[in-house]
Amino acid sequence: MPRVASLLPLALCAGLAACAAADRTPPAEWRVLVKTTQPHNDTAVIAQRASRASGVPVRYVTAASPQWHGLSLACGDEARCAAALQRLQADTAFFEAVQRDERRRPHPASSSPS
Repeated sequence: MPRVASLLPLALCAGLAACAAADRTPPAEWRVLVKTTQPHNDTAVIAQRASRASGVPVRYVTAASPQWHGLSLACGDEARCAAALQRLQADTAFFEAVQRDERRRPHPASSSPS
């Protein structure tokens, strides 16, 4: 019985570590491609407009052309991301097209030089 008692603290620590790791799951973030109705070079304006329209924080990622831009929506969960995407698609005065960017990306750890 003393051996079981000595393992109890180890089991408790393992359980706490698992709970802490579960809390560190990154919130849902969707990448989207948007086409603006007019050419834009001001990335801050595009991100601010997208954030206002979608109702979630938006980070500008990249430009494919003066009208096509890649954005990242920080939504928290899949349902909020889907709703944010719909709100963004509704802003047709500024965004001519909005679509989820579902292209595969390499994991950051696997893209380090050899």
